[in-house]
This record gives sequence, C-alpha cells and structure tokens, in this order.
Amino acid sequence: MAMRRRLLLGLFAACAAVLAVFVFGFLVGRWRARREAVSSAPVVQAVRRIARLATIEMEIADVVRYEEVRTILVFDIPKNATLRLRGKVMGGFDLARGFDVEADAGRRLILVRLPAPQILAVDDRLEWFDERSGWLNPITPNDRTHWTQWARGALARAAKDAGLFEKSAAHARDLFTDAASAFGWSAEVTVDGTRVPPAPRETGTAQP
Repeated sequence: MAMRRRLLLGLFAACAAVLAVFVFGFLVGRWRARREAVSSAPVVQAVRRIARLATIEMEIADVVRYEEVRTILVFDIPKNATLRLRGKVMGGFDLARGFDVEADAGRRLILVRLPAPQILAVDDRLEWFDERSGWLNPITPNDRTHWTQWARGALARAAKDAGLFEKSAAHARDLFTDAASAFGWSAEVTVDGTRVPPAPRETGTAQP
C-alpha cells in the first residue's frame, strides 16, 4: 500500500514537473515574442510611414504625328496634326493592392512586399501645331479629345520604356533599406513576388 502511494506520488510529481516545464516554456516564448514585437515595432512603423513616398517622377518629351484618312469615292482625304508632348509621369505602388511588412527579429531583418509598380499620374503639357484638314474631312473636337488621350498614353508608354518601373522598385528598395538601417536593421524588398536585388556597391580606385 505504501509502495503504491509512493508510486502515485512519484507519477504525480513527474507530471507536475512536465507541466511546469511546458508552462515555463510557453511563458518564456510569449515573453520573447512580445519583446521581439516591441523591439521591431519602431522600424516596422517607420517602414509603413515611408511606403507612400516610394514614388518616382520622370520628365518625358516627344513629338508625335496623328493622321486619319477619309475615302470619298476614289479619293483619300487626310487630316493630320503634330503634337509636341512634354510632361511628368509618376510611377509607384498602389499600396491597397498588396503591401505588407514583416519583421524577423532574430536576423533583425524587415521583409517588405509590394505589388507591381504602375503609372500613378501623368501631368501633360501638349502643344498642337501643323494642323491640316479640309471641309470634307475636318478636325473635330472629338478628334482632339481622342488624340489628347492617345498622347497621354504615349507619355506613359515612353516613361515605361525608359525604365520607370525598374527605377520605382530600386527607389523603394533604397528608401526601405535606409529606414531599416537607421534602427540597426536590414531590409529585403520584394516587388510582385520578385526580390529587388541589393543596390550595387560603389567602387573606387585609390588615389596615390
């Protein structure tokens, strides 16, 4: 009987010890997670605040010519105009489409995920000159509206071809890297599922 009691007490003590270890580990884990969350909070907040600044502006200038031909009987009657395009195109990220920030406190690393860059705004200045048309095929207000819309699209396409999206991603990487570095952290930026490579290091030659 005494042996059975000692056995039960030993079993109870073992269970209590296992439970104590489990509770202790759980509490320590929560404490560490809370401490890591607190320590990472300032850098995460800083990254979120500057996210809206991750835009880039590009000056674009071009000259385009529009022509439409109307055929009457066997005669082709053209109307055309030449436009000088100048404007600013802003590229960046729509943060509502997939912006996320995650902190890896163990590596002191901020993981920033951004959606694909896009054209945010086009500030165009169009100048019309060298217009030619006739009474059988005149330039109408609808023509001007259509050609103006086409010109704005041409500015956006020219900016995209000039590397606006790539520069937007690189600019975002630099902003987030600098913000994280101010807190002693590093940043890894992913745009549309693809990691933006680190900025190339500047190299110089030693002067004699």
